[in-house]
Amino acid sequence: MTVLDRRLAAMLTLIVLGGCTQPVPAPPGVHAAEANSILARSSPSNGASVAGPVRRIDLDFNPPARLGEVTVNGPDGMMPMMVSAVGEVAHYELPLSSDLGPGAYRVDWKASIAGAPSQGSFAFTVR
Repeated sequence: MTVLDRRLAAMLTLIVLGGCTQPVPAPPGVHAAEANSILARSSPSNGASVAGPVRRIDLDFNPPARLGEVTVNGPDGMMPMMVSAVGEVAHYELPLSSDLGPGAYRVDWKASIAGAPSQGSFAFTVR
């Protein structure tokens, strides 16, 4: 068996073994990217198309987290949001300084649990 034959055999073994594993499905209503996130739910939700205007962003964390930073990126640029976390809590209601009108938006967030940082983002459209 040549070196090339051994490499091909090793690659085929990896491909076959990789095909034997089943990915863990995300819970119903949760996108795969969200499945490993501490952000359990958002409103508007990731991928949603909602009637406007949007006046607030709701974030639910599991486990509860200390929210440190939130920015909303949209047609008018980036809007940082004021966050006043009093500790690690499960639910945040973040009123917007101005209503979100029609367009595509991305919300980026940073939080921590027992000092360990976590971050993520989600996107939605206002029609």
